[in-house]
Amino acid sequence: MQDLGKRAGLIGGILVFVILLFLPVPEGLSDAAWKTAAVTILMGIWWITEAIPISATALLPIVLFPVLGVFSIGDATGPYANPLIFLFMGGFVIALAMEKWNLHKRIAITIVNLVGIKPSSIIIGFIIASAFLSMWVSNTATAIMMLPIAMSILELLDKNDKSAKINFEIVLVLTIAYACNIGGMGTLIGTPPNALLAGFVLENYDIEISFLDWMMVGVPIMLVSLPLMYVILTKFVYPIRIKELPGGKELIQSQMERLGNISNQEKKVAVVFVSAALLWMFRPLLSSVVPGLSDAGIAIGAAVAFFMIPANSEENRFLLKWSDTKRLPWGVLILFGGGLSMASAISSTGLATWIGSGIGSLNTWPIILIILIVIALIVFLTEMTSNTASTAAFLPILASVAIGLGENPFLLAIPTVLGASCAFMLPVATPPNAIVYGSGKISIPEMSKAGLWLNIMFILLLTVASLTLVSWVFGIEIGVLPEWVN
Repeated sequence: MQDLGKRAGLIGGILVFVILLFLPVPEGLSDAAWKTAAVTILMGIWWITEAIPISATALLPIVLFPVLGVFSIGDATGPYANPLIFLFMGGFVIALAMEKWNLHKRIAITIVNLVGIKPSSIIIGFIIASAFLSMWVSNTATAIMMLPIAMSILELLDKNDKSAKINFEIVLVLTIAYACNIGGMGTLIGTPPNALLAGFVLENYDIEISFLDWMMVGVPIMLVSLPLMYVILTKFVYPIRIKELPGGKELIQSQMERLGNISNQEKKVAVVFVSAALLWMFRPLLSSVVPGLSDAGIAIGAAVAFFMIPANSEENRFLLKWSDTKRLPWGVLILFGGGLSMASAISSTGLATWIGSGIGSLNTWPIILIILIVIALIVFLTEMTSNTASTAAFLPILASVAIGLGENPFLLAIPTVLGASCAFMLPVATPPNAIVYGSGKISIPEMSKAGLWLNIMFILLLTVASLTLVSWVFGIEIGVLPEWVN
């Protein structure tokens, strides 16, 4: 069935693309803009159906824009070298170093150990550890690392007390997936849609969203939503009834002992990681001293440092060797470039303006309702499609809609990106969801039951945050179109 859908998407996308090219150009739209629309729809269909690998679809602008006369090859490929792509590349390398030397595992087990070994405390510990690590390490890698630790804890449960056991099992594995998804919102490198937004606004409006700017939005949302998630899961959806976990303390201690004393390599990785994080957060204060300092430069500087710092190990001369980068998700970086190239064409050909002018009927709708609908659309769409691909497809369109309404494009663009991280109902929605579902400790109906409540919570929370926190951080005035849009 899945293959049939992909085949239909592949053939259907090509047919729609060809038909659009031969149709008359709509009034008020340039030939280049109409061809851009055809390419955008083709890429959107292929991304949503995953007819071919989504990173391969992201390469289409390099071929189609020059051939169709939309862009020169230089203009088509320029967005693939956007500074935000290098920020994410550097972030990936930092994560690789943490994973290679098990620093991420030490951080996770230490947090769980500090919080305590009561069932409720263990769940809180897993939430904190998963969310914190997902701010810096990929959500997928964090979930893969946290799940075996959780499975070891679940082995301690009384096999005869199924009624008490089952809710704790469900909540523990769900909190790993959900906290990973939520934690990714916290930083620009936490999840690809965040960096895609930053690259989009830099490419199209020449506005930089700094690491600190994003944290001022992402971290408060994370800090509010994680306790709400805990309450919803443990008090209403799957109440936790067990009070003690025999052997829990001994298990965590054995995990700590297995890691041993912190190694010199872990210390060196930690120093580079903390230094990069501090530079990202305080870069605005350092800009007067080092004007050329950038978030991307900090990330790449940290990445290069790992190839220079001695590891003092028989197998590894330095903390990282180039062969380690085989595990780098290069496809995600290409996906960024393709999305940004597409968005650049939508903006520069006038397609964005045309889309915006065509939705005048929405002017009578309250902006809070429009934001809520946009978030709900993205949240439920990403239950079935890649959150990065959905963001790449919808970001330029919804930014254009905001401009057509006479609003700051950030007012719909940022909720789009945040909503893309909030798919909690299905295993296919995000890799962390799929990973915990693969544990066999939870069924799809059980995940859907909890996920629906979280989806609703986030739709409401992000709507409120968009009109308050986001508007304050980015200086958005409702009903005012910024001068920089033009």
